[in-house]
Amino acid sequence: MTAPKAIACGGILIDSVVTACGRVNEKALGGNAVYSAAGLRLWLGAGQVGIVGHIPVNYPDDLLCQLQNAGILTDGIHRSGVSVRGPEWFYYAPDGSRLDEISSPADGDVEMDFPAFRRAHPIRPNDIPVVWRDIRGIHLAGNDPVATRDLAATFRGASITLDPGARAADLAAYPDQPKVLAAVTAVIPSLKELQLLVPDQAPQAGLFHLSQRGAPLALVKRGSEGVLLRHPDGQLTEIPAIPVSALDPTGAGDSFCGGFLAGLLLGRDPVTAACMGTVAASFSVENFGPASLLAAPREQRDDRLANLMALVGRHSSSQTKMRSS
Repeated sequence: MTAPKAIACGGILIDSVVTACGRVNEKALGGNAVYSAAGLRLWLGAGQVGIVGHIPVNYPDDLLCQLQNAGILTDGIHRSGVSVRGPEWFYYAPDGSRLDEISSPADGDVEMDFPAFRRAHPIRPNDIPVVWRDIRGIHLAGNDPVATRDLAATFRGASITLDPGARAADLAAYPDQPKVLAAVTAVIPSLKELQLLVPDQAPQAGLFHLSQRGAPLALVKRGSEGVLLRHPDGQLTEIPAIPVSALDPTGAGDSFCGGFLAGLLLGRDPVTAACMGTVAASFSVENFGPASLLAAPREQRDDRLANLMALVGRHSSSQTKMRSS
């Protein structure tokens, strides 16, 4: 079994998407682990990224083949004996908001849907193949807080990124939340998740409080407004989104997380790593599913990074100091 440089842990789903303009794509490869693994692969290359997660007994083999054909290692995927009603539906409104964790009874007659399956199957240390234990980087997406704590302890010394995802409310209520935040390299919530973690605070103040609770690096994903990064010294850097023809925003934030972790593993500073994550997100939204991201040409990838880095450099005045709590 080949050992990857980095792994993505989280949900492996079947997605059906209804875009804001009414286009529909059904029963496609999806999930936060899938998109973050694709973001890692964009920068680390085929054969260097593994994926860890649980799938139901009725998960289609052809979707797993898409990962394998892209050079993502699937030895960390565990097939359960449980059937799941699927797919999971995502509905986008013109204002950019989204309804998710939705399934239809017409999609199957079993009781459990994907959201319930994910909660019942957290990623734990013993889910990681033994030969993968020397990985340099691990992304944790939407996991149980206790399992997240155990994974961070097991892989102490690796670069670890944490996206609270659908488990943000659980992390907010977890008594050992500061220990979890201090054990990872970076915590990367969305605006919605940041509000759950730090209620009634503006993004800048929310990031400040995450840092106060132990997070070495704290970032917030703001959709089309890009990403806000808080450095350990309190400096804030805005990374704008790359303007592309966006079809499906599903997975953009997860793709960002993978690209960001890849940047850290390649020795880049946090701003450059955030730009690499933004490049990954830009490819992700150009088509349904992770297909465009997995097939992104290297020259186009590098051009987008160079252009974004130049733009961020020209707008360095957007970097400020947080002076109050």
